[in-house]
Amino acid sequence: MKTVSGKGTIYYDNGDFYDGAFENSEPQGIGKMTYKDGRVCEGIWRNGKIEYEGDLVDGKPHGRGKKICQNGNVYEGEWKGGKRHGQGSFKSAHGSSYEGDWKEDKRHGKGILKYPDGSVRYDGEYKDGLPDGNGAHNFKNGNVYTGEWRANKQHGKGVMTYANQDIYDGDWKWSLEDGRGIMKYHNGNVYSGEFSKGKMHGKGTYEYTDGDIFKSIGEWKEGKKCGLFEDIVRSSKQVYYENDEVKADSSIVKREAPSDVDTDTDEGPPSKRRNVSISPP
Repeated sequence: MKTVSGKGTIYYDNGDFYDGAFENSEPQGIGKMTYKDGRVCEGIWRNGKIEYEGDLVDGKPHGRGKKICQNGNVYEGEWKGGKRHGQGSFKSAHGSSYEGDWKEDKRHGKGILKYPDGSVRYDGEYKDGLPDGNGAHNFKNGNVYTGEWRANKQHGKGVMTYANQDIYDGDWKWSLEDGRGIMKYHNGNVYSGEFSKGKMHGKGTYEYTDGDIFKSIGEWKEGKKCGLFEDIVRSSKQVYYENDEVKADSSIVKREAPSDVDTDTDEGPPSKRRNVSISPP
Protein backbone atom coordinates (compact mmCIF):
# COMPACT_ATOMS: atom_id res chain seq x y z
CA MET A 1 0.00 0.00 0.00
CA LYS A 2 1.34 3.39 -0.95
CA THR A 3 1.82 5.76 1.98
CA VAL A 4 1.46 9.51 1.73
CA SER A 5 2.15 12.51 3.95
CA GLY A 6 0.82 16.03 4.06
CA LYS A 7 -2.59 17.54 4.76
CA GLY A 8 -5.98 16.38 3.59
CA THR A 9 -8.75 13.92 4.31
CA ILE A 10 -8.42 10.21 4.94
CA TYR A 11 -11.54 8.05 4.52
CA TYR A 12 -11.70 4.73 6.35
CA ASP A 13 -13.62 1.64 5.28
CA ASN A 14 -15.69 1.66 8.51
CA GLY A 15 -17.13 5.10 7.71
CA ASP A 16 -14.78 7.21 9.87
CA PHE A 17 -12.84 10.04 8.25
CA TYR A 18 -9.93 12.22 9.33
CA ASP A 19 -9.23 15.76 8.19
CA GLY A 20 -5.86 17.32 8.97
CA ALA A 21 -2.12 16.65 8.92
CA PHE A 22 -0.89 13.10 8.41
CA GLU A 23 2.30 11.15 7.89
CA ASN A 24 2.70 7.73 6.33
CA SER A 25 -1.06 7.70 5.87
CA GLU A 26 -1.66 8.09 9.63
CA PRO A 27 -2.89 11.13 11.55
CA GLN A 28 0.14 13.11 12.67
CA GLY A 29 -0.14 16.70 13.93
CA ILE A 30 -3.26 18.84 14.14
CA GLY A 31 -6.42 17.25 12.84
CA LYS A 32 -10.00 16.18 13.42
CA MET A 33 -11.40 12.66 13.39
CA THR A 34 -15.12 12.28 12.74
CA TYR A 35 -16.47 8.85 13.65
CA LYS A 36 -19.43 7.23 11.90
CA ASP A 37 -21.50 7.49 15.09
CA GLY A 38 -21.12 11.27 15.04
CA ARG A 39 -18.40 11.64 17.66
CA VAL A 40 -15.66 14.16 16.89
CA CYS A 41 -12.11 14.08 18.23
CA GLU A 42 -10.10 17.20 17.45
CA GLY A 43 -6.61 18.06 18.59
CA ILE A 44 -3.01 16.91 18.16
CA TRP A 45 -2.28 13.40 16.85
CA ARG A 46 0.81 11.24 17.07
CA ASN A 47 1.39 7.96 15.23
CA GLY A 48 -2.30 7.67 14.39
CA LYS A 49 -3.53 8.23 17.97
CA ILE A 50 -4.92 11.29 19.62
CA GLU A 51 -2.34 12.76 22.02
CA TYR A 52 -4.09 16.00 22.91
CA GLU A 53 -7.81 16.65 22.64
CA GLY A 54 -9.10 20.14 23.35
CA ASP A 55 -8.76 23.83 22.59
CA LEU A 56 -5.94 25.06 20.39
CA VAL A 57 -4.52 28.50 19.67
CA ASP A 58 -1.80 28.86 17.06
CA GLY A 59 -1.45 25.10 17.02
CA LYS A 60 -0.79 24.83 20.77
CA PRO A 61 -3.01 23.65 23.65
CA HIS A 62 -4.72 26.74 25.04
CA GLY A 63 -7.91 26.69 27.09
CA ARG A 64 -9.23 23.32 28.24
CA GLY A 65 -7.96 19.99 27.03
CA LYS A 66 -6.74 16.50 27.74
CA LYS A 67 -3.32 15.10 26.92
CA ILE A 68 -2.41 11.41 26.91
CA CYS A 69 1.36 11.00 26.84
CA GLN A 70 3.10 8.05 25.19
CA ASN A 71 4.33 6.86 28.61
CA GLY A 72 0.74 6.62 29.87
CA ASN A 73 0.63 9.84 31.91
CA VAL A 74 -2.60 11.82 31.55
CA TYR A 75 -3.32 15.51 32.20
CA GLU A 76 -6.74 17.07 31.92
CA GLY A 77 -7.45 20.70 32.65
CA GLU A 78 -6.45 24.20 31.68
CA TRP A 79 -3.65 25.16 29.27
CA LYS A 80 -1.87 28.33 28.23
CA GLY A 81 0.49 28.58 25.28
CA GLY A 82 1.06 24.83 25.17
CA LYS A 83 1.75 24.49 28.91
CA ARG A 84 -0.36 23.27 31.82
CA HIS A 85 -1.57 26.46 33.46
CA GLY A 86 -4.52 26.97 35.80
CA GLN A 87 -6.61 24.19 37.32
CA GLY A 88 -5.95 20.62 36.27
CA SER A 89 -5.56 16.98 37.24
CA PHE A 90 -2.62 14.71 36.47
CA LYS A 91 -2.39 10.95 36.78
CA SER A 92 0.84 9.06 36.21
CA ALA A 93 1.08 5.67 34.51
CA HIS A 94 1.90 4.00 37.85
CA GLY A 95 -1.18 5.45 39.56
CA SER A 96 -0.10 8.46 41.61
CA SER A 97 -2.12 11.61 40.99
CA TYR A 98 -2.20 15.37 41.55
CA GLU A 99 -5.13 17.74 41.41
CA GLY A 100 -4.82 21.47 41.84
CA ASP A 101 -3.11 24.59 40.52
CA TRP A 102 -0.51 24.77 37.75
CA LYS A 103 1.72 27.51 36.42
CA GLU A 104 3.83 27.20 33.27
CA ASP A 105 3.80 23.39 33.36
CA LYS A 106 4.63 23.11 37.09
CA ARG A 107 2.56 22.54 40.21
CA HIS A 108 2.11 25.99 41.66
CA GLY A 109 -0.50 27.14 44.17
CA LYS A 110 -2.68 24.73 46.13
CA GLY A 111 -3.03 21.05 45.33
CA ILE A 112 -3.39 17.48 46.56
CA LEU A 113 -0.90 14.74 45.70
CA LYS A 114 -2.01 11.13 46.20
CA TYR A 115 -0.31 7.73 46.34
CA PRO A 116 -1.34 5.04 43.82
CA ASP A 117 -3.72 3.54 46.40
CA GLY A 118 -5.61 6.85 46.57
CA SER A 119 -4.40 7.92 50.02
CA VAL A 120 -3.21 11.51 50.38
CA ARG A 121 0.53 12.05 50.22
CA TYR A 122 0.65 15.86 50.37
CA ASP A 123 -2.10 18.45 50.73
CA GLY A 124 -0.97 22.04 50.61
CA GLU A 125 0.86 24.77 48.77
CA TYR A 126 3.33 24.44 45.91
CA LYS A 127 5.87 26.72 44.27
CA ASP A 128 7.73 25.92 41.05
CA GLY A 129 6.69 22.27 41.25
CA LEU A 130 7.71 21.66 44.88
CA PRO A 131 5.91 21.83 48.25
CA ASP A 132 6.42 25.39 49.48
CA GLY A 133 4.29 27.25 52.02
CA ASN A 134 1.86 25.45 54.32
CA GLY A 135 0.96 21.81 53.88
CA ALA A 136 0.52 18.35 55.37
CA HIS A 137 2.59 15.34 54.26
CA ASN A 138 1.88 11.69 55.03
CA PHE A 139 5.14 9.77 54.69
CA LYS A 140 5.28 6.14 53.64
CA ASN A 141 6.92 5.19 56.96
CA GLY A 142 3.88 6.45 58.89
CA ASN A 143 5.24 9.86 59.92
CA VAL A 144 2.88 12.83 59.44
CA TYR A 145 4.10 16.43 59.18
CA THR A 146 1.88 19.51 59.20
CA GLY A 147 3.38 22.96 58.88
CA GLU A 148 5.63 25.15 56.77
CA TRP A 149 7.70 24.06 53.76
CA ARG A 150 10.41 25.52 51.59
CA ALA A 151 11.57 23.88 48.36
CA ASN A 152 10.22 20.44 49.40
CA LYS A 153 11.80 20.61 52.88
CA GLN A 154 10.17 21.07 56.27
CA HIS A 155 11.24 24.63 57.08
CA GLY A 156 9.69 27.03 59.57
CA LYS A 157 7.04 26.10 62.13
CA GLY A 158 5.62 22.59 62.07
CA VAL A 159 4.43 19.50 63.90
CA MET A 160 5.70 16.00 63.16
CA THR A 161 3.84 13.01 64.55
CA TYR A 162 6.18 10.05 64.19
CA ALA A 163 5.04 6.50 63.51
CA ASN A 164 5.95 5.51 67.09
CA GLN A 165 3.68 8.36 68.36
CA ASP A 166 6.51 10.69 69.40
CA ILE A 167 5.43 14.28 68.60
CA TYR A 168 7.68 17.24 67.85
CA ASP A 169 6.19 20.74 67.72
CA GLY A 170 8.50 23.62 66.92
CA ASP A 171 11.05 25.08 64.53
CA TRP A 172 12.46 23.28 61.48
CA LYS A 173 15.36 23.99 59.13
CA TRP A 174 15.72 21.96 55.94
CA SER A 175 13.80 18.94 57.30
CA LEU A 176 15.55 18.83 60.68
CA GLU A 177 14.35 19.96 64.11
CA ASP A 178 16.27 23.21 64.61
CA GLY A 179 15.46 26.14 66.89
CA ARG A 180 13.01 25.97 69.77
CA GLY A 181 10.58 23.12 70.16
CA ILE A 182 8.85 20.56 72.33
CA MET A 183 9.34 16.81 71.90
CA LYS A 184 6.68 14.66 73.53
CA TYR A 185 7.80 11.04 73.63
CA HIS A 186 5.32 8.19 73.43
CA ASN A 187 6.35 7.01 76.92
CA GLY A 188 5.23 10.35 78.43
CA ASN A 189 8.62 12.03 78.75
CA VAL A 190 8.81 15.61 77.46
CA TYR A 191 11.74 17.78 76.35
CA SER A 192 11.22 21.50 75.91
CA GLY A 193 14.02 23.71 74.71
CA GLU A 194 16.54 24.24 71.96
CA PHE A 195 17.40 21.95 69.04
CA SER A 196 20.09 21.96 66.38
CA LYS A 197 20.28 19.74 63.31
CA GLY A 198 17.72 17.30 64.66
CA LYS A 199 19.16 16.91 68.17
CA MET A 200 18.64 18.51 71.59
CA HIS A 201 21.25 21.24 71.64
CA GLY A 202 21.29 24.27 73.94
CA LYS A 203 19.19 25.12 76.97
CA GLY A 204 16.25 22.92 77.80
CA THR A 205 14.13 21.06 80.31
CA TYR A 206 13.50 17.31 80.30
CA GLU A 207 10.57 15.93 82.28
CA TYR A 208 10.40 12.24 83.19
CA THR A 209 7.32 10.18 83.92
CA ASP A 210 9.21 7.40 85.73
CA GLY A 211 12.23 7.16 87.98
CA ASP A 212 13.57 9.33 90.80
CA ILE A 213 14.22 12.37 88.62
CA PHE A 214 11.12 14.44 87.89
CA LYS A 215 12.73 17.24 85.91
CA SER A 216 16.21 17.97 84.58
CA ILE A 217 17.16 21.54 83.63
CA GLY A 218 20.38 22.43 81.89
CA GLU A 219 22.22 22.54 78.60
CA TRP A 220 22.48 19.79 75.99
CA LYS A 221 25.14 19.26 73.35
CA GLU A 222 24.34 17.12 70.31
CA GLY A 223 21.60 15.26 72.16
CA LYS A 224 23.48 14.69 75.43
CA LYS A 225 23.61 16.46 78.77
CA CYS A 226 26.70 18.61 79.10
CA GLY A 227 27.66 20.70 82.13
CA LEU A 228 25.84 21.66 85.31
CA PHE A 229 22.21 20.57 85.59
CA GLU A 230 19.49 21.24 88.11
CA ASP A 231 17.80 17.89 88.69
CA ILE A 232 14.54 18.01 90.58
CA VAL A 233 13.97 14.67 92.27
CA ARG A 234 10.76 13.11 93.48
CA SER A 235 10.12 12.79 97.24
CA SER A 236 8.10 10.15 99.03
CA LYS A 237 6.11 10.13 102.27
CA GLN A 238 4.37 7.59 104.45
CA VAL A 239 0.78 8.32 105.42
CA TYR A 240 -1.71 6.27 107.45
CA TYR A 241 -5.07 5.66 105.72
CA GLU A 242 -8.35 4.45 107.15
CA ASN A 243 -11.34 3.73 104.93
CA ASP A 244 -9.57 5.41 102.01
CA GLU A 245 -8.99 8.64 103.95
CA VAL A 246 -5.88 10.04 105.60
CA LYS A 247 -6.15 10.16 109.37
CA ALA A 248 -5.73 13.71 110.65
CA ASP A 249 -3.27 12.67 113.32
CA SER A 250 -1.24 10.34 111.09
CA SER A 251 2.51 10.51 111.33
CA ILE A 252 4.15 11.63 108.06
CA VAL A 253 7.70 10.69 107.26
CA LYS A 254 9.26 12.47 104.27
CA ARG A 255 12.14 10.82 102.41
CA GLU A 256 14.20 12.37 99.65
CA ALA A 257 16.28 10.53 97.11
CA PRO A 258 20.05 10.37 97.82
CA SER A 259 22.06 13.13 96.15
CA ASP A 260 25.51 11.68 95.55
CA VAL A 261 25.09 10.10 92.11
CA ASP A 262 26.36 11.60 88.85
CA THR A 263 23.89 12.77 86.21
CA ASP A 264 22.76 10.42 83.50
CA THR A 265 24.33 11.34 80.15
CA ASP A 266 22.54 8.86 77.91
CA GLU A 267 20.85 10.32 74.85
CA GLY A 268 17.06 10.06 74.76
CA PRO A 269 14.67 8.79 77.44
CA PRO A 270 16.07 5.62 79.15
CA SER A 271 13.72 3.17 80.78
CA LYS A 272 15.07 3.86 84.29
CA ARG A 273 16.70 6.98 85.75
CA ARG A 274 19.29 7.21 88.55
CA ASN A 275 18.94 9.51 91.56
CA VAL A 276 20.60 12.81 90.72
CA SER A 277 21.17 16.08 92.56
CA ILE A 278 24.11 18.37 91.84
CA SER A 279 25.11 21.29 93.96
CA PRO A 280 27.31 24.07 92.62
CA PRO A 281 30.93 24.04 93.86
